[in-house]
Amino acid sequence: MFKLSIVAAAIALSVGLVGCNNDNSTQPSTDKNDNLPTLAVLNYVDPLIGTDGLGNVNPSPVTPEGMIQPSPDNWNPTNWEGKGSPSDYHHYLNQLSGFSTTHISGAGKGDLNDFAFLPYTGFHSTAVTMDKQTEISKVGYYAVDLIETKVKAELTATDRVAFQRYSFPAGVDRKVKIDLQHELLEQYGNHSRSIYYKKVADNAIAGARTSNEWGQWQTVYFYAEFSEPFSGHMAYVEGKQTAATEVGLADYQGYGDKRDRVRDVVTHLNFGDGDQPITVKIAISGTSIDGAMANLQADDNGYDFDEVVADNQQQWAKVLNKFTIKGGTQADKTMFYTSLYRTYVAPFVYQDVDGKYRGMDGKVHQADADFTNYSVYSMWDTFRAAHPLKTIIDKERAIEYAHDLMNKFKTGGVLPKWELHSDYTGEMVGYPAVSVIADVMVKYPDAFTQQDFELALKAADVSANFDLAITQDWVPYKDAWNGDKRFTVMTRHGEYAEQYGYVPADAKKKPQDGGVAQDKYDELVNESVSYGLENAYYDWCIAQIAKLAGDDAQYQRYMARSQAYKPYFDYNVSEYGKYGATGFMRPKNHDGSWVNNYPSCAIDGQGDPITPLPEGCDINDATSFDIFWPYRAEHRGQDFTEGNTWQWTWFAPHDIAGLKQTMGGDAGFLQNLDALFTASDKADTSQGDMTGYIGQFIMGNEPDHHVPYLYNWTAEPWKTQEYVDQAMKEFFHPTKAGLIGNEDVGQMSAWYIMGALGFYQVTPGAPIYTIGRPLFDEVKFDIDGGQFTITAENNSPDNIYIASVTINGKPLGNNYTFAHSDIMAGGELHFVMTNKKPVIK
Repeated sequence: MFKLSIVAAAIALSVGLVGCNNDNSTQPSTDKNDNLPTLAVLNYVDPLIGTDGLGNVNPSPVTPEGMIQPSPDNWNPTNWEGKGSPSDYHHYLNQLSGFSTTHISGAGKGDLNDFAFLPYTGFHSTAVTMDKQTEISKVGYYAVDLIETKVKAELTATDRVAFQRYSFPAGVDRKVKIDLQHELLEQYGNHSRSIYYKKVADNAIAGARTSNEWGQWQTVYFYAEFSEPFSGHMAYVEGKQTAATEVGLADYQGYGDKRDRVRDVVTHLNFGDGDQPITVKIAISGTSIDGAMANLQADDNGYDFDEVVADNQQQWAKVLNKFTIKGGTQADKTMFYTSLYRTYVAPFVYQDVDGKYRGMDGKVHQADADFTNYSVYSMWDTFRAAHPLKTIIDKERAIEYAHDLMNKFKTGGVLPKWELHSDYTGEMVGYPAVSVIADVMVKYPDAFTQQDFELALKAADVSANFDLAITQDWVPYKDAWNGDKRFTVMTRHGEYAEQYGYVPADAKKKPQDGGVAQDKYDELVNESVSYGLENAYYDWCIAQIAKLAGDDAQYQRYMARSQAYKPYFDYNVSEYGKYGATGFMRPKNHDGSWVNNYPSCAIDGQGDPITPLPEGCDINDATSFDIFWPYRAEHRGQDFTEGNTWQWTWFAPHDIAGLKQTMGGDAGFLQNLDALFTASDKADTSQGDMTGYIGQFIMGNEPDHHVPYLYNWTAEPWKTQEYVDQAMKEFFHPTKAGLIGNEDVGQMSAWYIMGALGFYQVTPGAPIYTIGRPLFDEVKFDIDGGQFTITAENNSPDNIYIASVTINGKPLGNNYTFAHSDIMAGGELHFVMTNKKPVIK
């Protein structure tokens, strides 16, 4: 098959903008093979968007769902108490520590970043300055010049193999350093537990690293081959030079392995003087070095770097050309296609070419022919929009995710919350995997068997309840630095919710301190309101699975548990009227008493903070707390997760009618929504995850993402259109600091995509969508062998309101909703836009 050279690809990208304001499908192909997709769409992807500010993304030239993600890592001299350390990539930083092979896209902090390769000359093998004027980051390709060493480094990748090409100045020895320790953000606990290294041949090396942080025993293997043999080989073990060509434990067993092990290996390779670039191919595996070797040997590109770039870009063009767009600005299209690109970075394939993969039990398994193991499920974030988006635009992949999650239960015994390289991290709230599974199953029940439904119900039931017998032998999860992660993989929140009807705030306290804690596992029964609210929704999702499985007893049980959000609402108009609200969700103890969070001496009669504080008034002295102040924000470990009650009061997406009733009916519901969006955005004792304020609505973190759409359940639905439009315009920009919060492995991008399309799923697990404000005049996307079309008549930046809307020629249902089944080949969602605020009939 004909493949574009890098030069031809660059030409294609440079000319592709011509006429791109029209439907992309009308552009002439830039490839001699008409079966290959046009590359014009790639002009609208900028991998550097969000690399500064809060996005926490990286410019890896990854393939769609690619297992290996090579990218530059910075050196931040302020890290590690001023000693400096490798860090996640940020565009504003210009010091490079190396190009590592594994990354997470947009999480709250970095992890992985295994095996850093750094080309150098002379003796400059430490951090080097990146010439930002030469930096290129585009789909499938990254390049930068290194100032002190005058090396040009280029990166690209296949699904399992990273390619790095280094061009050296003339007349110098060409050298490469490989840092197998490369501990990213070491101060957060990212430590190398064991490292193995071996010189395999004069042009090949291999190794392994076991590390901890989010994943307690995360192990990655690599095998690398160079385009030329190296004439010099020098290794340092724990900082000391050695002549050994093999060091460390090749068969490290993890916790309980008492053998001496190596934790720091740096290797220097010298390829001598030469006029050719050095290209290294690096393959990784989660199973073994043999697996990594097989992954590399399966690659048929040789050392043709340009060919790999072309293949990579063709893969992305195939994915992105699922959508064609008319209307909107250049910035709108860039944000849309870059967001779509980001939703295909993860979850990614995590198994070898022969089908072997590491299960959640740490053992190597052989995949059946129709099964794929995936990794990096940031489900507390992505269940809200990223996974629902895949059910619309990539049905088969969404179904595969459901099967994969059920398999993770089979191999590990519990559904993961935030899975990382087949490791339980215990990160974030509740058991969100049940939402992902339920949403796929209710939308595509015919894709699953009765046995699948029953397995899903068993997995959900086990994961929603506490069973020490499942985790008591998980000794690898004990760690002096990070504690015992069994405490967070399974918690007693569900047990307490079933016993009390809610999760008591004092469940973590010992009886002698007034609480009801049973043992050490209750030390992390915290964040009672956030867990209680989210678990109520997850329990509703389990009920939907139970219905599919035909288990009425479990359906009734979990539907009852899904009402556990109600006891948290403190309806008190006289107390909360000063905030414009009828009440708030707030923590309460096992005896039913409310928990306060602030001293009244710090608040005036209108509910505003007093500045400066009166003498003797301490807002951090819990013994003086005598009121509940809704602006008090918490990060972790108290009663709310990464926010305050303004945001969390709205998390009952499965029972909007019940939430209305709890708030005092339709009028109270609307009053509280208005209070949220008009509250002070300056009174908050904020923490880092709270960004992107409209009042106290927070766009930069996930718990609020559905809230603007709740106005569709009120008499003023046009406010949904206003606030969605405002959020898209104010918080998403095609700039390096253009994301208002962590990208969170596709969730922030998916929210933008759904907003731009003009509809959103408020309740994953219910196959229903409600409308927002479409951004483009026309969008078409592939579905079931055809295309679904979204049109917005009379659309413009000023015409943000919806005069009328139909789905497949029919009016929408109550609350401006339509069914998932309405999104069909040949179907159309048609809007008529206006600059007035109508009430939709």
